[in-house]
Amino acid sequence: MIIDCHVHCPSNEAQVDALMKEANRLKIDKLCLLGNHAGIRYAIKKYPEKTIGMGYFRLGHDNETLVDDFRLEGFKGLKVIRPMANYDDKAFYPVYERACANQMPILFHMGIVSRSPRDRYQDVSVDRMRPMYLDTIARRYQDLTLIMAHFGNPWYEEAGEVLRMDANVYADLTGSSLKKKKPTYFKELLWWDRTQQYKGPGGKGPWEKVLFGTDVSIDLMEDVMSDYRKLIKGCKLTKKQADDVMGNTAARIFGFMR
Repeated sequence: MIIDCHVHCPSNEAQVDALMKEANRLKIDKLCLLGNHAGIRYAIKKYPEKTIGMGYFRLGHDNETLVDDFRLEGFKGLKVIRPMANYDDKAFYPVYERACANQMPILFHMGIVSRSPRDRYQDVSVDRMRPMYLDTIARRYQDLTLIMAHFGNPWYEEAGEVLRMDANVYADLTGSSLKKKKPTYFKELLWWDRTQQYKGPGGKGPWEKVLFGTDVSIDLMEDVMSDYRKLIKGCKLTKKQADDVMGNTAARIFGFMR
């Protein structure tokens, strides 16, 4: 099974249809679609077997009851970005509690974020989105699944250690990371498969913690898939490890596979 765990859902229905057509061509079985607009609701309704809805939640703005509303609408998880305080700020705990109670994984944007003219009004801080803040959340909410987008770019080493220590934290390699870093760089970060002594709680191997995702426009999805294939080849992953990265781990996270 192939699952793309990081796709920004188009707001236009025709573009959603085009996205699904391209996913079929690329043999992607399911898409984690991110958003909170008419387009994602159209996708959930028209393509229920292919869509994993991830509702966009604005930390510091939205009320935690929105988590319950998303669940009732058929969303399976949440996406957060540009928080008004550090991700592990206690003001956000009610949101994480609701997500945990609803069994809704959260995809956290990590690290560097795209610039916009609106930044001057939105109090954007890259530093609030560091991987280590997820360690705090993961230890408190041990039944909540947390996904680090972009492998924490630029805090890769920090992200790697959070993955090792927290069994309920995963990461994708979307964004620029696979363009600027060689596959062997990530094999060095995910070092703990070489020894039982230093495996973190849960004893999961490192390649059980990495998820395939694209996070690009429709025309570039195939290129990102190619980057992941190069990662798999460059790190000499086994078939099981490759299958986990490309979709099996995500299938287990969202309950499609044991």
